[in-house]
Amino acid sequence: RAAAIASSLIRQKRQAREREKANACRGSSSPSNSKGANEKPSKLNVFSRVKLFGSRKKRKRRRPPEPQLKGIVTRLSSRQGFQLQLQPDGTIDGTKDED
Repeated sequence: RAAAIASSLIRQKRQAREREKANACRGSSSPSNSKGANEKPSKLNVFSRVKLFGSRKKRKRRRPPEPQLKGIVTRLSSRQGFQLQLQPDGTIDGTKDED
């Protein structure tokens, strides 16, 4: 049932697109071909020609990539003077440099 509804919607959208293309190809080359004052253009036709404010996608600013550590890190130093070292058995030893 859902597939039938989806198929129907796709078909309707395709038909509307084909009607739009046909209307765009004809165009109104002279004032006699234009619609009368009392005729309203279809909503689909109006909205397809109007460019809505803010309809363009805004580009996201890319952040510079965070620095990443390469390889297997076994020793880590901090600006505060701490030294951490990973031992082969998985334990971590830490020392503080006293300057």
